[in-house]
Amino acid sequence: MQRRTFVAAATAGSLALSLPLSACSESASSHSCMGPLLGHVDSEKAIVWFRAAASGRARLQVKEANGRDAKVEESEANPENDLCVTWTIGGLSAAQEYVAAVLPSEATAEGTPPPCLIRTPADDDVPARVSLAFGSCASSTKHFEVWDRIGKEGADGIVLLGDTPYIDRTDLASNRKAHRDFLSIPNLAELLRTRPLWASWDDHDFGGNDSDGNIPNKQLIRKAFCEYRALPSYGDGEHGIYTSFRRGPVEVFLIDPRYFSQTEPSTVDSSKKTCLGKAQWEWLLSALERSTAAFKVLATGLIWDDKKNSEKDDWETYAHEREALYDFIAEKKITGVLLIGGDIHVSRHLKYPLKDRLGYDLHQCVVSPLHERTIPALNVPHPALVWGEAIPNVFMQLVADNTIFPAKLTCRWIDIKGKLLHQMQLQSSQN
Repeated sequence: MQRRTFVAAATAGSLALSLPLSACSESASSHSCMGPLLGHVDSEKAIVWFRAAASGRARLQVKEANGRDAKVEESEANPENDLCVTWTIGGLSAAQEYVAAVLPSEATAEGTPPPCLIRTPADDDVPARVSLAFGSCASSTKHFEVWDRIGKEGADGIVLLGDTPYIDRTDLASNRKAHRDFLSIPNLAELLRTRPLWASWDDHDFGGNDSDGNIPNKQLIRKAFCEYRALPSYGDGEHGIYTSFRRGPVEVFLIDPRYFSQTEPSTVDSSKKTCLGKAQWEWLLSALERSTAAFKVLATGLIWDDKKNSEKDDWETYAHEREALYDFIAEKKITGVLLIGGDIHVSRHLKYPLKDRLGYDLHQCVVSPLHERTIPALNVPHPALVWGEAIPNVFMQLVADNTIFPAKLTCRWIDIKGKLLHQMQLQSSQN
């Protein structure tokens, strides 16, 4: 059955896409509106995020570029959710463009927010070339040009791995303010008007350094995160924030390494503590086995080996779950798996010689930091290390392409000035 389409007006609303952000979204003040910005977008729906200036009904109009068939969605802005609202726009058509504009109402006060541009991808089974930008550890006060660089390099979407932003507090007010300040970065807000955002958290946006699931007020931390990130799902709906999304030849599994960690015995070894928790573990195995994507990206703030310091937040601490995951990948003959981590303020590429175990060697890409503070001491030797440097203001561009055979995945580490720092490539059947 053909999906219904909604169209976006080629009027003042669409022209505003080329204008600077309005006064409605310049300030992080609790009395200013922010957005609209894009969250999850797929071939059938889009989630649009907005923070109102005042309580009341907030209305979003979605139209296609030829101006027909306008659709208006409504949502209630209220203080209980820090005036944040999301609209889930369903019934969209694949590979189309739509303009989403917030209509004037009591929720926008005197501001007129600029619209955002929704570009739906092709259906998952249609060959495509997809570009995603991955990053971690970002500043809310400087080096904003890194967001411009991500846009210039042609990212179709943004994936944040945590410490985005730094909060280091457990009270609700501090978490909300930090998220407001982060999404008020003009360059980032401009980027998210045309590109979807997916995100996880790490320790500094989950209470503090080396934090685990025993931290106080984790439900309040989660509440603020859910208010300010428009994801397709958040854990099991009550606990955790793990989720996944598919873009053409690549499926990204955003793993939550904090909420459940150290809170219960591991499902795979009851004598040791868990990282993922039982519910997330079962979700990950089931979703990974079902995936038909050429490439499956397991993305998390934690690196997948040993940080070689006194902190416990790496996958070596939870090697029992990591190795059980590798065993599952081998047993189910799951191809095209790639590991991504962040956190350590160093960028690295490791190639684990697991061909005899998995049928292919397993690569890990570590990308950190988006800000300028590097930690060279964490660029430690490892027998699987291909490349590693402590480089400031860096992100990773992942390009997956199945318009060619065999499908190819390319990872490029790029700095704020556009310099290519390192590159690696995989093929779908022989990585």
